[in-house]
Amino acid sequence: MTQNEIARFIAGKLPELKNDLHYCRAGNVYQPIQVLTEYTKRMAIEHDFKMVGKCMNLVDTIYERGNTQVKNAVENVFIFAFSSIMALYNIVEWRIVQSYMPARLYGLYMQQVLKSKV
Repeated sequence: MTQNEIARFIAGKLPELKNDLHYCRAGNVYQPIQVLTEYTKRMAIEHDFKMVGKCMNLVDTIYERGNTQVKNAVENVFIFAFSSIMALYNIVEWRIVQSYMPARLYGLYMQQVLKSKV
């Protein structure tokens, strides 16, 4: 999957984001990932755990199929935002969110946390 396909892919899976994704510049992979990240945060604030899980699975698919630029965008935008999402929850709620988190994303998050502590 290339940066030119991301916005269309996200809109196909989450039609409610179609209008927001419409304003993303073609070829800019960071903008659609940011739109998806903000939507995930909004769902987290609303405690819609299933939708947060759906978003995480979507990001996992994007990461798995994405080229290097796409993977970098996921790591630098979505994975980086995990800490701010985590701050929205108490420990029990965070454990619920973690139960929806694909192993690959959790691993990327842990790598990022460990790098930041070095």
